[in-house]
Amino acid sequence: MRRACVSLLISLAVLAASGTMPARAATEPTYYLALGDSGAVGFQHGKGPTDEGYVDVLHAALRADQPELKLVKLGCAGETTTTMIQGGICEYPEGSQLNAALAFLKAHPGRVRYVTLSVGVNNTACLLGGDLACGLRGTAALLTELPSITSRLKEAGGDAPRYASMTYYDPGLASWVKGDQLTALASVPLLDAFNFVQRAAAAVAGFRVADVNETFQTHDFGAKVTLDPYGSIPVNVARICAWTSQCTDNDGHATTEGYRRMAGAFRAVL
Repeated sequence: MRRACVSLLISLAVLAASGTMPARAATEPTYYLALGDSGAVGFQHGKGPTDEGYVDVLHAALRADQPELKLVKLGCAGETTTTMIQGGICEYPEGSQLNAALAFLKAHPGRVRYVTLSVGVNNTACLLGGDLACGLRGTAALLTELPSITSRLKEAGGDAPRYASMTYYDPGLASWVKGDQLTALASVPLLDAFNFVQRAAAAVAGFRVADVNETFQTHDFGAKVTLDPYGSIPVNVARICAWTSQCTDNDGHATTEGYRRMAGAFRAVL
């Protein structure tokens, strides 16, 4: 027995010296699952979907300490809560983005480390065009469907991932630099009501909330900053003008800097 052990140790020493030791199994990857609408695919004015969105910036930051972390982007530009559940805009083998996400979570138990979600703003986008009936239908769907989405994700993924959704910023503040300060002021309480639904849906499923609304200082009309070509304007308006394309191109999608700031809000809670 002693001779066999000595022989084994000698053999291992020879293998190590010759560099022919069996390779250790590669570390299994872990995943960051990114879900939602155009924000989740990094959509920018004049560019379309990009790799400069908050999802991409957040993944790069997380991967610095977790090199095995892989990004899975399932987001769909234009997605509402209804189409996320039922499909209809982007194509998924499973029929809808939610079904694809649930399938991925179930197929990778314990290996999905992060799940982020940004969806719901397209439910009420038709209000901007004055379509009140459409806006009311979208709001009603948001109230029931968003909590269902978060709950089903948490049920499929269990306690292993860290889940986070977000509050939204207020493109309506851009009306300030277009000479309509009343509309800018009135937009804030409407956004507050929308973000209340976002927070409630997050609470239902134990999602953390990235407070993008706070990052953009939506409620701060008091502090003034100077921003070309608008001169001295409230800081909340300046954030919308600098971090989205709303003031220049009537497009509420974030710029590269805006997405970077959004990523920071997510990282703070993840």
